[in-house]
Formats: sequence, structure tokens, C-alpha cells
Amino acid sequence: MPWSEPRALERIARHRASSPETAVSVSDFSDYMRSRRALAEQARTLGATPQRDWYVPPNRAVTTHGVHIYANLLAYNDRLVEQGRETEASHARALQLLHFHYSGCDLLTQAFDIQRVDFHGGRLHAVVLTPEGADREGERIAKALAFAAAFREMVDRAGRRYGADFQTDVRIGIDSGPAVAVNSGRASEPEPLFIGSPANHAAKLADGDEPGIFLSPRLELARTGLRPLSPVRFTEDAATRVLTETIDIRTLRKSARGPLDEAYATFVEDQERLLKAHGGVRPAEFTFHYRQPPLRSVKFADHPPSNSIRLPLASVFADIDGFTAYVDAAIAGGRVAEAVSNLHVLRAEMAAVLQEDFEGRKIRFIGDCLHGVIAIGDARDTDAMATIKEAVLTAAAIRSSFELCRARLPGIAALGIAIGIEYGPTPICRLGLRGDTSVRCSSSKATCVSEAAQAACGGVETAIGERAYSEAGATVKHLFGPARRVPNLTYPSAQAHLSRVSVPAVVGAGAAAGASVASAVSAAPMRAHCPE
Repeated sequence: MPWSEPRALERIARHRASSPETAVSVSDFSDYMRSRRALAEQARTLGATPQRDWYVPPNRAVTTHGVHIYANLLAYNDRLVEQGRETEASHARALQLLHFHYSGCDLLTQAFDIQRVDFHGGRLHAVVLTPEGADREGERIAKALAFAAAFREMVDRAGRRYGADFQTDVRIGIDSGPAVAVNSGRASEPEPLFIGSPANHAAKLADGDEPGIFLSPRLELARTGLRPLSPVRFTEDAATRVLTETIDIRTLRKSARGPLDEAYATFVEDQERLLKAHGGVRPAEFTFHYRQPPLRSVKFADHPPSNSIRLPLASVFADIDGFTAYVDAAIAGGRVAEAVSNLHVLRAEMAAVLQEDFEGRKIRFIGDCLHGVIAIGDARDTDAMATIKEAVLTAAAIRSSFELCRARLPGIAALGIAIGIEYGPTPICRLGLRGDTSVRCSSSKATCVSEAAQAACGGVETAIGERAYSEAGATVKHLFGPARRVPNLTYPSAQAHLSRVSVPAVVGAGAAAGASVASAVSAAPMRAHCPE
């Protein structure tokens, strides 16, 4: 069902009614955890199963002051490609790398008593929330540093023990500060999220090719708290402070030793049990099959590695431009409930456009960014031109809905939305981890390039990758032009342009500026996640 303004307005009104600002309950982390622990104790007394210790229900927001960690498996992007091409074998190797290290990482976060927020491609986001209290930030930073050192060593140990396919360097970014924890997902697909600048800045620090542990300059404010790890020396780097390898080995490993050894021993037990069950040979866990579009009805629970989907599709990333600064201002100004309510509405409407209007599948929200996939085809193959055209219309409809939200929600007039699209063969599956935890995964060169395209856009722009442009029909090529970028592409304008070739392509300042963005997109290396 194509997008329409009346239907979008009805949806937005429902989203606002389901999550009004007045219904958003805001709690401090310490107060919230006291109530959670009391409920857990009550459940145990009654013989009931308590909810997991850290869980934020819908319409709740928890203000936190934590240390955010992003850990990037640097070999992951290279594993996606084999001799310049994406193949089933290269995708299987890349996903096996994730499947392997995700499991070990979850054990390590448990051993350190820190919260794993999400995995996205080759990147982990975790947050250190304890010990609680503004006066104990230094202790949280010390725990984060010890975890970072332990994570690097655990990945190194596991890679050396189980072979070259699992060896990878690691780059870690760390920042600390106030953020708001929310969850707007469903019970079967939770969407934990920490909004605010620390997570975003840590993600930026983790984005690069040089391995190591990279600290925000803002951590200098809490440097006195690093005394438990003394002596700590920093080397200067343009905008960051980088822990030297010497400090990593000699100091941090000592602090990390107990939890690291505990987690690694359990990890090895799990791996050896798996090998024994398969006669000493690591099982070929990833088996792919084509899945006829549309993709809206895909249930990740039905697609473990042995039943993974793989097909050519369009990947769409839509990122709210300026949202992190908006949240920081909301925290400072006491408008957390407003920001959380607005975020629920914006994310719900973006997902509704993708899934209800265009039969796509939401993969996940990454902060305020939506990642979705779209395909059109028959029982045998994807129709590339039709899929790319549908993805362009979807992106345009997301922008139109965003503009409707911006006109109706308080405080967001300065926000924009940046959208990237790319096309290519892409797997879809869940990565099963220890216990009932699993991660929704759809990652390929197409997803990496679409995210790079989005990251290179301003808040009024939509861009498509090189392959999407090359395989698109004449109307899409004419619309985007050689720059592969167009400003202010709303659904009505996209419909008008794509209905006939004779409509002029966008020219002038926008098209001229597009050349530099197109260059940035084509030159950017594949990344599993490009932060705002």
C-alpha cells in the first residue's frame, strides 16, 4: 500500500497517543535499580521468575551517567568480500566471525557486570553503569578500561586457539557522561537504546583502521579516578587520547585478569562441547537459501545460522540528523520526557513507512537511525530495477513522514534526516548466543555502503550507492544524477520524477555539492556502523 499523507497523519496521531510526553516516566538510574531489585526479590519470594535485572519498559526513561564502550572487530569488513566479490562463502565466514566473538563477548560483559546494549555488524556497544553515583565515575572508567583490555586479549586468545578465520584486531572507543536509557521495541525484539552524546562519541572513536583503545578527551576531566590503574600515561593524537600498547599490557591486563579468565574458560568449554558434538570438526553453521519477497513477514526467530536467508536486496539507512545534540540539550534543560516521547513517535513512524507502506523489514534501530531492507521479486530471483525504485520511494516516504512529524512534535524543528540506499546480495539471520539472547543480523557490502552514504549526507539529502545507481532504471539514474545524491526528496516529488524520464534532474547548488558527497561515499571503506 503506497504512502499517503492522510494515513501517515493518522499513524502519527496514534503514535503520539500511545507515548505522550505526560506518560513518559523519568527515573534516575540509582532510584530505578532500587525499585527493580525490590521487585526481583518479591518475585523470588513468590517463586516467580523475575525479569532480567536491567530492563526499561516502554514509556519509561532512565537517566544515567555511564561509561560507553564501542568495540570494533576490524577484520569483519574484509571477511565480507572474497577476491573482490561477495559470495556465500565470504558471507558465511564473516557471519561465523561474528557468531564466534559475540558469544565470547557476552560472557565477558557478564563477568565484568556491565550491560551489553547491542551488536551491529562487527561492533559491540556496552555501557558501564556501576558502581553508581556521580562521585564514582573514576571507578566506572577503570572498569571500562579493564574490560577493554580484557576484550582485546580474549579476542586474541580465541583467534590463536581456533584458527585464522577468527583472528582479528580490535579498536575500542570509550566516552563517559549523561545519557538516557529507553526501550521502544517489542517483547520479541527489544530495542535497548542509550541516547545522548557519550555513546555517539565512543562509536566515532571506534571507527577507524588502527587497533587500540581510544579515549575521549572528556575523560581527562575524570582522570583522578584512574588512580587504581596508576601509572596511566596518554599519548597525544589529534582529537583523542590513545592508550599505548604498553599500558594496555602491563597495567590493564592485571585489573582484567579475574573476569577475563572466568569468561574465557566458559567460552572454551562451550566451543569444545560444540566441537565434540560434531566429531572434532567445526560445523558449517551457515546455510543460505533464497526467500521470495516481500520481506515484511520475515521472523528472525525462524532463521538461525542453519536456515539463513540470502538474496539481492536494497538496504536503507535513515538517520535523524542533529538528534544527539537535541538529547543533550533536553537532558540539560529537564526535557527528557519530551525527547523520549518524540523519539518513540519518530522511530515508530519510520518503521511503519518501511513495513506497512512498502512491505520492507526493519532490521533494527541503531540509536536514532533506522536500518531496513526491501526487495521485490518472484519465487526465483529479485528484480533489481524494481527493488531499487521501491527503495527510493520508501526513502522519499520516510522523509515525507518525518516532515509531518517535525511540524507536529515540539522542539524538533531544527532536526533533519539523512538517508542512504545501496543494493546487493545480503544475508538475513539471527545469531544465537548463550541462553536465550540472540542478535538480528543483516550485513553485507550493501548495508555498509548504504550506511556510509547516509553518513555522508546532510539532513535534507538522500544518496544511493554505486551499485544501486548502476543497476537502477533510467528514471532513478536521471533523478539522482552522476552525484548519486538529491536534496529534499519527498514522496510526491519522487513519484513525479520516477513516473517519467522527461522530468529534469535536480541541478544547481545541490547537484554541485553532490559530487563531493558521492566521492566520499565511493571512497569510504565498508563499515559495520557509521555513527552520527
